[in-house]
Amino acid sequence: MARALLDVAEKNDDASRVQAGLREALTALRALPELRSALSNPALSVERRQRIVAAVFAPVPELVRRFLDLLVAHEGVGLLELVEQAYSAQWNARRGVVAAQAVTAVPLDEQLSRALEEAIGKTTGLTAELSAETDPSVLGGVLLKMGGHTYDGTVRGRLRALRAVLKGETRS
Repeated sequence: MARALLDVAEKNDDASRVQAGLREALTALRALPELRSALSNPALSVERRQRIVAAVFAPVPELVRRFLDLLVAHEGVGLLELVEQAYSAQWNARRGVVAAQAVTAVPLDEQLSRALEEAIGKTTGLTAELSAETDPSVLGGVLLKMGGHTYDGTVRGRLRALRAVLKGETRS
């Protein structure tokens, strides 16, 4: 499903906008459980649910709206998250991009974001698409999630490791 959507989006030179539209739709469905419920409700006619899609998702690219119509018609709204993930992963692979998420105690400034993207690029040989999140509990440093792996360079992670060593749970 995601591959076919990506193929059509690339053919129309619209892959980036389609990805953004999928993410926007997913965000809306997460934020509005009533919307997800309405679009998944078989008691509402398919036409009525498609009218809801047209009204709510008017700003997203037409290809995304048509795809949402297809999901609604086949009771597949719950698949949207998996499709968005697969779409993004396949599109990133085609472009030589790796998605990475940096979690820090304070927001990353532009210079640090660029430095982290460059370091990821040197390490992986791929262009980094970095998203940032703040979590004061990391205390300091960076928790990097990339390619299904987590790299913990945080103060919190170092304290956990030290605690484990002191308890004799691991070797130093």
